[in-house]
Amino acid sequence: MASFDHTAANGRPLAPDWNLEATADVVPGQRFYLVFLLCLALSSIPVKNLAYVVPPVFLFLELIVGERSAWRAVLLMALFAVLSGASMIFDAFRGQAINVPGLLFALLTYLPMFLFLASRHDREIDSSLFTKFIDVTAWFVIVQSLVGVVQFVLSRNGDAVTGTFGLLDFHLNTISITQVYFTFTLFGMILFMMLDARRLLPRVAIVAGLLTCAIAQSGHQTVFFAASLALCCMIQFRRLGTALGGIAMVGCLTFIVVQLYPDTLELTQEWYKKVVQDPRSAKRMVLADSAEYLSDPKNALLGVGLGQYSSRAALISSNTYLNRELPGPLSGQSDYFVDSMIPAMRRFDEVGEGSAIPKPYFSALSAVMELGLPLTLICLGVMGVHLRRNLRWMLSSNPKIARVGLVSCTGLLFFLLCCVIENYIEFPQAIFLPFLLYLVVQARATQLSTPSPV
Repeated sequence: MASFDHTAANGRPLAPDWNLEATADVVPGQRFYLVFLLCLALSSIPVKNLAYVVPPVFLFLELIVGERSAWRAVLLMALFAVLSGASMIFDAFRGQAINVPGLLFALLTYLPMFLFLASRHDREIDSSLFTKFIDVTAWFVIVQSLVGVVQFVLSRNGDAVTGTFGLLDFHLNTISITQVYFTFTLFGMILFMMLDARRLLPRVAIVAGLLTCAIAQSGHQTVFFAASLALCCMIQFRRLGTALGGIAMVGCLTFIVVQLYPDTLELTQEWYKKVVQDPRSAKRMVLADSAEYLSDPKNALLGVGLGQYSSRAALISSNTYLNRELPGPLSGQSDYFVDSMIPAMRRFDEVGEGSAIPKPYFSALSAVMELGLPLTLICLGVMGVHLRRNLRWMLSSNPKIARVGLVSCTGLLFFLLCCVIENYIEFPQAIFLPFLLYLVVQARATQLSTPSPV
């Protein structure tokens, strides 16, 4: 943008002078917006597993322009790969089977985590650009919600509500976990649009998104989203209007869900008994095995290695998860996977009822087991830094910053809760678009909270 200095120290007017540094500051924000549009388009294409391409595309584009956080992400990938490789070599010398393809897949599936750990928040996002992000997100949610409602009307099946993520899954009888990806994305975008909920377009999109998520009946997400938002609104008691707005949204979502699915509360209690209290549940089986594996000092310090146990990478490379088998060089199973996960997965097939809740694999477990305790604590420490900063913003006297703190804290808490259900860290089609929007709001809040130079 142009910057003009009309007066010199002696008070004489000067000719307009272009401030090239200011121009350079604006370009990265606009460039990030274009990259977001590309990721939005790629994520919407109804091709199975295409979403795994989106984070690498984002990383590649960031590397081209010399983005520092992208290079930090590459270094983190290398560090995690070296530590996992060391753990796997140690196991190989002990005569255990290791899964080399699992490690390679993990560098792809865990890429959103590396990008988050390496992220920075000093991008230039001015008010007009921020409004562009809001508007394109709102239109995306409205269009996707319309597609989801049509899918529900045609199928009468909440699991078929997938938007364009799984456009014809209900017709082709290929309904899978795509519904979970879709509703998580919508919940994340709803939080983002709360920052501009006074305008009509975001307000319509929020209502459409909430209605679609309620129809889809992604039970654990709905419960976790409502609980996270309600808790953060209660913490933000100083901003009564914002808190009441969030509580009203929770009440609206709860009302719609109860009207559409009156047995939701009973089902929640039933799943709690099946998963937590039943000693034969698949999750409890794998937790018991995990505790035994972690008693080994090597596993406690280095983990069993990325892609070796319960991660999406381990599942994909095992040839027990996908509908099609991978070629021999791309498949493998570690002894940890064979001895623990396969029996637990068989138990899930018997009693899981197709729900995500009782699955024996989930990110909270995968992180501890595959990364080891020190790296897991470091990752949690980074998350703690984010939560601390967001909490500080939530209690800010600036209403715009306070709203950013509210939605950011809610989003992170919502994500962490979902990580005890499934391998959400490795769900790029679910988490990557909300992650990019999180970077936007963090950059905007950082800019608003930085004092302007005098």
